[in-house]
Amino acid sequence: MPSQDESTSKEPVKFELKLDTTLPSEEFTNLLVQHLKGLNLPSDTTSVEHNTTLDLWDFAGQHLYYASYPVFLSSRAVYILVYNLSKGLKNTAEPCVRQGVTTRLKNPSGETNLDNLLSWLVSVNTMSSPKLAMNGCSGSENDSPHLRPPVFIVGTHADKPFQDIEKMELQIQTEIYGKDFDAHVIRPLFSVTNMQGSSCDGICALQKRLIQVLKQEPYMGEEVPLR
Repeated sequence: MPSQDESTSKEPVKFELKLDTTLPSEEFTNLLVQHLKGLNLPSDTTSVEHNTTLDLWDFAGQHLYYASYPVFLSSRAVYILVYNLSKGLKNTAEPCVRQGVTTRLKNPSGETNLDNLLSWLVSVNTMSSPKLAMNGCSGSENDSPHLRPPVFIVGTHADKPFQDIEKMELQIQTEIYGKDFDAHVIRPLFSVTNMQGSSCDGICALQKRLIQVLKQEPYMGEEVPLR
């Protein structure tokens, strides 16, 4: 969850990433860490330097962890909801956990991969804040109203999708359209692959959009006491 002590939006910002390694780490986490470590926001040369710290929390998606989530979820955060493009959205989910070797868990309800994705949006929606324009004003070029906390939907394994990526993204858009949690989702949806490393177009586009959203969150700029 980000916090910022900069006095103006034009001041240069350095990002220091702290990752809770006690939580499961996936392909997307590694890609995101690479880019967040090197983010530098535009600035003029006369500004005084201030720092921003981002804490990246990687949540496991299995049901056995669900009971602990309310302790950690917050409206003062930006969420990145990750799904696997190599698996069909309508296919039955195959949850697994890594304990030495990968162990498959039961899915008694027959939940699909899409059902699992939607359940996360429902959880985020329970923490929704009043609807505000992203830039705090109307008529801005990048003005894009959304409910807070904002959610990015990102598909991994874009190098080997189950079907055409645009069709899969359209399927998600159709399922969330008109639902309460739809207003949390930042557009467009993103797809990434680790086959191209840091040069992945999807990662670069996500990085740019993530900066835009973070800069406009209302809690950015607040001074938070350490104790």
